[in-house]
Amino acid sequence: MALNGIVGQERALKILFGMLRRDRVPSALLFSGDTGLGKRLAAVNYAKAINCLGPADLDCCDTCASCKKIDAATHPDVTLTFPEKDEIKIDAVRKLEEKLFLKAFEGRKKIAIVDDADTMNISAANAFLKTLEEPPRDSLVVLVSSNPDSLPDTIRSRCIAIRFYPLSHEAFRKAVSAAVGQEPVDSVSNSSMGRPGLALAGDFVKDMEWFTGLLGSMIHDESKEAWTDKEAMRKWLDMAFIFLRDIVIFKITGNESDMLYAKGNRTSRKKVSINEILDTYKSLQKLRGLLDFNLNKSITWNYVSNMMRMVIG
Repeated sequence: MALNGIVGQERALKILFGMLRRDRVPSALLFSGDTGLGKRLAAVNYAKAINCLGPADLDCCDTCASCKKIDAATHPDVTLTFPEKDEIKIDAVRKLEEKLFLKAFEGRKKIAIVDDADTMNISAANAFLKTLEEPPRDSLVVLVSSNPDSLPDTIRSRCIAIRFYPLSHEAFRKAVSAAVGQEPVDSVSNSSMGRPGLALAGDFVKDMEWFTGLLGSMIHDESKEAWTDKEAMRKWLDMAFIFLRDIVIFKITGNESDMLYAKGNRTSRKKVSINEILDTYKSLQKLRGLLDFNLNKSITWNYVSNMMRMVIG
């Protein structure tokens, strides 16, 4: 896929192509936005556009040896770093820095893409800061994050921020219809809230059953530790945001057809104000931002259970 193939992110692409057109690519970029918007895909294709051997209209050709190597993660000048067990440690950062400080072997720039950059622990972030303060010549670092507020201010301030947004319905249809088919695309678009990566990665029926099952355990105080790990907590909270959105929409419109997860759930009609629901939403958002601090599952479960019972119990 070429960079222009990224659907529904025209604002981000305009900025990225503008940098290429002026030949003013900075030393550090921060791609931020919700999970499933194509941030990492855009970072990889931007690396292809920069190092392409046969670029057309500033984009990558997607067929040259450089593009194919980047797609296969074998290009000597392009490094992708991912969390290991939900954390990026200092050893991973040091390996990345070693590659950045080497002279480019066959590309125009040495490029490091750090996925889920907000999972860097304190030691890794401090070590990485020096690289951002004194970037190697002809290098580019792209940090990809769904939770950029968890990154230290000192790191964020040294990056040019590129924001990615949920897709419009038409853009979403264009992005996923080939994979999910035309008929279910509307319900999938609603469930994933314009995030094609989520639509293509999971089974929303099973996810909904899992979410509502745990929600029922919370309401009836049936379990103290139903989340298996941090990723399960993160996934459940993301679905809780949609659930709370449903309750607010129903209170405003009274129309169940506008609801996604709470449809038919009579417990969602407890007489609480919209402001109370929004306060719960904001509290859960703050909690989600703290997950990387290894919160105690039992305490977190009780805390969230109490909030959900106040809203819908």
